[in-house]
Amino acid sequence: MKTSRFFPRAAAGLIFAAVCLAALPAHEAWSALDVADLNTDVGPCTDFYAYVNGNWLDRTAIPADRSRWGGFEEVAERNARQLKAALELAQHDRTLRAQPTLRKIADFYAAGMDESSIERAGIGPIAEELSRAARIRTRADLADAIARWHSERIEAGFGLVRVGPDDRQSNRNVLVLNQGGLGLPDRDFYLNADAKFSQWRDAYRMHIVAVLALAGDSPAVAARAAGQIFDLELALARAARERAALRDPNANYHRMTLDQVNAAAPGFAWARFFDALRIPRSTPINVRQPEFLAAFAVLARDVDLATWRAYLRWQLLREASPVLPRAFEEEHDRFYNATLKGTKTPAPRFRRVLDVISGRTGAEPMGHAAGQLFVATSFTPAASAKAREAVDDIKAALAERIDTLEWMTDATKAQARIKLAAMEIKVGYQDPPRDYSALRIDRIYAANWLRANRFEMSRTLAQLGHPVDRHEWSMAAHIVNAYYNSSRNEIVFPAGILQPPFFDADADAAVNYGGIGVVIGHEITHGFDDRGRQYDSEGNLRDWWQADDAARYRERAASIEKQYGGYVAVDELKLNGKLTLGENIADIGGLKLAFLAFRKAAARHPSQTVDGLTPEQRFFVSFAQVWRIKVRDEQARVLAVSDPHSPPRWRVTGSLSHQPAFAAAFGCKAGDAMLREESQTEIW
Repeated sequence: MKTSRFFPRAAAGLIFAAVCLAALPAHEAWSALDVADLNTDVGPCTDFYAYVNGNWLDRTAIPADRSRWGGFEEVAERNARQLKAALELAQHDRTLRAQPTLRKIADFYAAGMDESSIERAGIGPIAEELSRAARIRTRADLADAIARWHSERIEAGFGLVRVGPDDRQSNRNVLVLNQGGLGLPDRDFYLNADAKFSQWRDAYRMHIVAVLALAGDSPAVAARAAGQIFDLELALARAARERAALRDPNANYHRMTLDQVNAAAPGFAWARFFDALRIPRSTPINVRQPEFLAAFAVLARDVDLATWRAYLRWQLLREASPVLPRAFEEEHDRFYNATLKGTKTPAPRFRRVLDVISGRTGAEPMGHAAGQLFVATSFTPAASAKAREAVDDIKAALAERIDTLEWMTDATKAQARIKLAAMEIKVGYQDPPRDYSALRIDRIYAANWLRANRFEMSRTLAQLGHPVDRHEWSMAAHIVNAYYNSSRNEIVFPAGILQPPFFDADADAAVNYGGIGVVIGHEITHGFDDRGRQYDSEGNLRDWWQADDAARYRERAASIEKQYGGYVAVDELKLNGKLTLGENIADIGGLKLAFLAFRKAAARHPSQTVDGLTPEQRFFVSFAQVWRIKVRDEQARVLAVSDPHSPPRWRVTGSLSHQPAFAAAFGCKAGDAMLREESQTEIW
């Protein structure tokens, strides 16, 4: 399953049903458009980002527990606090506790907040798993242990096994195998020669030593194991593809049988691994990076088992540290947040627990249960209806744009219109909700985490042999984000992002279309970015383009790649124009479509000049205000090498350079800084 998200990853929030709203805190007031943030000392045609956000940037400090702070984080924090209040109410409210899913999520949360019980439990809840690693004596044992780790959503050897639509037969599920198995965020952290990355590598080795010592190793044993673990991960990193290369769907599609996997990656007991996970041996497999799997299999065959035992023990401790006693959690935070992201203090306990509950994407291990609770307290049918109205306007705008494109022939236009018409839009939350009846939750936090992970992987693997469930969401409802899924040709807008300043049911079209309208336009455009355009209306990887049109598209995309590759992310580190290409195309197209849709919406619901700003100016101010953000240098470096999105400043500046309507709205002239981009390329 391939998804393109609007923003890297936002913090947690939550939802359910029949919550007593009077018992929860009211949402704080939020101005639809804050003109006090405008810095009129900077001309809008000189630096629009600074003009719109300058005063906010001057007065705002990044909270000590954050690596960045901006519009997304502000909304996510409000969502999280709303969810916190609902979960606390659910500790004692009989009506809420009568609902099994809500009772389980409330008990999971309560266990995470019970720090004294966590301290008493120590590492006991994962002791049996640690002993599994210690008992590895044969290569068959190694396959069993790696399978066990995957069953608990602990990445080991390669990326977590997944189930998703077959790229070329999107109505059927296949098993997906990816590169992975690393403890640092990306392969570049192991291979980049920059001094900062070298410092991070040294700090990572020290972090491994510290965690192993907390688990009972002597200093000498921990130091020796850390060296072995790092060398194994380094070998995996060297075999991995660069992140930009992962964006080519054809190069990352290799459908195989189990016999073919054995032939392509000999040395690892793949049949044993499948059997341990109860995956039928007849299951079709998409091996996205065959050369990585082959390298892993050689390591599984040749690296001594003592190193593998140390590596698996480390991966378990690394993943489990946030649910273990305070010393583990603090050491985990010290490296992954303070060292890599520059935070000064840990996040509040409630937010750390919500992050554990919601997992990496907000969709696991119990994120959807949390999302159900959030919807009941923070989302209305009226908001959903108004958001869908904006979606319809923006889809109509793209349909009109396709008809007027001079560089595309009629044959390709016809196929593009078919894909656009088939694009499914999902708003708010997954319906029907996910069923957690088979999951047991008690008051032992780490045990709950392990069981929830097993439950989620079991649920995932159970989809093999069945048609793709098109009701399934890969993001929970409370998350401040949105995504396009190319294999399903669908766009998902969780309730979490349908909040001010992105969206306000009481705001006028200028504000809403500059906020959520641009998000909608961005996700729709993902269906036609350099990657999404390779999938047809049913989500199949199929070339539906006339050859000359495809060549003209690539030429235009190369111009955008060059433009953004010239921007500086932090210090001397420039953006990767190839890695960020899809998001940049979506940003440029989404802004243009949202403005065209705004013009249509304003004809039905007129916007007015307010605070001296015309409706058109307010549209662009709303757009740029969404992207106000401050980021610590450490986090900026991490994102520059690993994030497919450009930094927010360049998402604003780069997109506006392609918008004649912006220049007209603010009277910008040739030679003004905002119009000095070499590229004025038009795609959508």
